[in-house]
Amino acid sequence: MKKEYIILAVAIVALVLHLVFRDSDRTHYDIPEIAKPAKEQVTRLDVRGPSGNLVLKRFDDVWLSQPEGYPIDKGKVGGMLDALSGLDIVSLVSEAESYGQYDLGKDKRVFVEASGGADPLLKLDIGKVASTQRHTYVKLVGNKNVYQVSGNIRRTFDVGIAALRDKKVLFLNSGAVTGITVSSGGESLTLTKISRPVEPVEEGEVPPQAVTAWITADSTDADGKVVDGILGRVANLQCDGFPEDDLQVDLSEPTFTLVIHGADSDTLSIYGLSGEKMFLATSSQYDFPFMLSEWKINQIKKTPSEVIGQADEAE
Repeated sequence: MKKEYIILAVAIVALVLHLVFRDSDRTHYDIPEIAKPAKEQVTRLDVRGPSGNLVLKRFDDVWLSQPEGYPIDKGKVGGMLDALSGLDIVSLVSEAESYGQYDLGKDKRVFVEASGGADPLLKLDIGKVASTQRHTYVKLVGNKNVYQVSGNIRRTFDVGIAALRDKKVLFLNSGAVTGITVSSGGESLTLTKISRPVEPVEEGEVPPQAVTAWITADSTDADGKVVDGILGRVANLQCDGFPEDDLQVDLSEPTFTLVIHGADSDTLSIYGLSGEKMFLATSSQYDFPFMLSEWKINQIKKTPSEVIGQADEAE
């Protein structure tokens, strides 16, 4: 009887060891090594999926869509490069060549190809996110198996061009601004920034700083709070979207124009409504028209009378 127990125990130990070493060997064999591209290697990204087809190319440190030439948000394309350079396969999911349940079929997959010059660096299909929301199903091009990778990389790549476009349309060095011109309703007003001295102080007191003022050509003071409010809103202006066909929009006479004077002049022009509570606009620092929300427009679009502080008096 004891002999039978010994034989059974040996058999159980042998089976356990077999399973352990077999699983170890399978893991080592089934999880492929990926030549993950370094971020600085990638000069082009091709993305095709349910949200549309994208071609993004790097020119020096600027990413542009092709063939349109739209500037791409550096943070968003950086997220794509981070996902590819940090791609980490954690497990083999399926060898059955059945892809529909993982959203890896042709109608639902997101295909990604990263290239460096003319050389492809990585190609893969991205499927749906696992139920844990911590992994994503993928398939490497040339490999029939389905794997899981760390993170939710689906949301990084399954995006349309509108979501990737850079929305920074105007940037100012406020200290370098020397004046502004506002034009609205057929009227135009130019203001110059000056540093106005203050009354001297008594001996031994700390001298006060000079006061900034905005004056017209005839030395009339403008409303400094209104001018500062306009410049504060446009100093780092982000747009709120883009017209659906921004190559075909009608850019007739603007209803308001702001010119910021300095070493270089920058211009912001505002046109009519483009959708509900959205206004069409252009900037000298951005090559394509864009849209600004009504509340931003209300902070920027001031008549010469409002800038000079005469609007209330006229009423």
